[in-house]
Order: sequence, then structure tokens, then C-alpha cells
Amino acid sequence: MTTSMNEKRLETAASNGSGTVAKAFQIIQYVTSSARHSVTVSEIAEELSLPRPTANRLISNLIKLGMLKRDGGGTRIIEGDELLHIAGDVLEGAASRGPRHEILRQLVIDTRETANVGAVSSGQIVYLDRVEAIWPLAFRLDVGSRVPLHCSAIGKVLLSNMPQAQRRKYLDAMTLSRRTDNTICARDALEAELDNIRDTGVAFDNEECFEGVIGIAVPVLFKQNQHSMGLALVAPSARQTLEGLRDFLPAMKTAAANLAKCYPD
Repeated sequence: MTTSMNEKRLETAASNGSGTVAKAFQIIQYVTSSARHSVTVSEIAEELSLPRPTANRLISNLIKLGMLKRDGGGTRIIEGDELLHIAGDVLEGAASRGPRHEILRQLVIDTRETANVGAVSSGQIVYLDRVEAIWPLAFRLDVGSRVPLHCSAIGKVLLSNMPQAQRRKYLDAMTLSRRTDNTICARDALEAELDNIRDTGVAFDNEECFEGVIGIAVPVLFKQNQHSMGLALVAPSARQTLEGLRDFLPAMKTAAANLAKCYPD
């Protein structure tokens, strides 16, 4: 990496804030990008325009956290063991996300419908990954978007397979708000549907979350048939039907099994 590139990264970090966390991040960036492989506290303080006591304090804390360490116990600073461990985890995670996204992409090619993966987070479904189908008429939500548990296909498939006590806690806490004319808002009716979904392993969204949008979901099963994610296909009801989506179940189950293999036990 060239010196100019290093300087640009440091300038970007500096422009993003002047608080303690920002300064600590600038120090980590400088140490890890240094062409000299190790630096002294004085060099860090001078390069980042930090008072020497501030630099000493931040570096000392970063050493305690394992983000940095003293090279051979001397005065020069290098990356710490914990920082290297985190960097390895980041690289491994980024590498594994590639195959997971490719599985979704292939499912979209095979079905010509939008595919997404979601999980329960703070009482809602959050989309973790999504690949859009190429249609003039399509329904689009970004990764990170949230939808209710009680009226989304992924939400219902995950609720259905929770242990009874856990499911009861979720249902007791949530408001079964009406999103469309088809939203199931009665507790007894929803529980009956969840029992059926648990038996069949398939959940449908019959325009229950968004007007004009239908969906189908299956669980992504991990070790001992536990799951915390769901895989769904969604489509506009003006172009697709629930029975049409059901035809994609074999492809969806294959994709769900392949997704589960992307996660360690």
C-alpha cells in the first residue's frame, strides 16, 4: 500500500470524528498500515497530531485490549494478537458470505422470483441478505429492513418452530397489528396457522404484510434441526400465485440445506 493511500485513509478516519474511539481507531489504522512494520509512541503522536499523554493513554488501553502490543517487549508498537484474531474472523466471515449470497442468486435464477434470508431480531424479522428478481413488476426491500413476525412468511415459519413456551412469550408480547385486509390479527387463528406450519414446514404470506405481495418461506435447519433463519421467495400477486410459489419448494429446500452448510455447527 502506498504512502499516499495510507495518508488518505488516516485523513478519512480523522474527518469522521475527534472522540476517543475515533482517535483509537486512527492509531490502529496507522500502526497496521505503517510501511515500517512497527512504530514508536512518539511517531504515532506526531503523525496523528496527538498530545503525547493522550497517545500514551490510548495506546496503553489498546495494548490491554490486545489490539496492539509492544514488539518483542520493546518500545515499538505493532498489531496485537486479539486484533489479528478479529481480522481473521472478518476475512472468514466475508469469505463465507460470498457462498451464501451465491446460493440466493442461483435460487433467483432457478425460480425467477426474489429471494431473501431473515432472522428474528428485537421481536421482528430483519432481512440478512436478499437477491432481487429481474422483473418490471417487483417488490423491493433493502437488506436490514424489518417486518413483523405475525404476518410475514419468514416470521411465521420461525414462530411456528419455537418451543411452545418461547412462542407463547413472543405472542404475549407482540401486538397483532393489521397491515392489510388479510392480516391474521386473532390470537387463536394465528396459533392454529402456526401449528399447521410446524407440521408442514412451509409458511405462506397471502398479502398479509404488504398489499399485492405474496410469499413462501421454509426454515434453514442447523445442527439437531434447530434453526434461527428462514428463506423466502416473494412476488407480486398480480403476476404470481401461492400455488405457483409452492412449485418452487424443492428448489427452496435445496437452497435452505445449502445455506445451513455455510454456517459452522
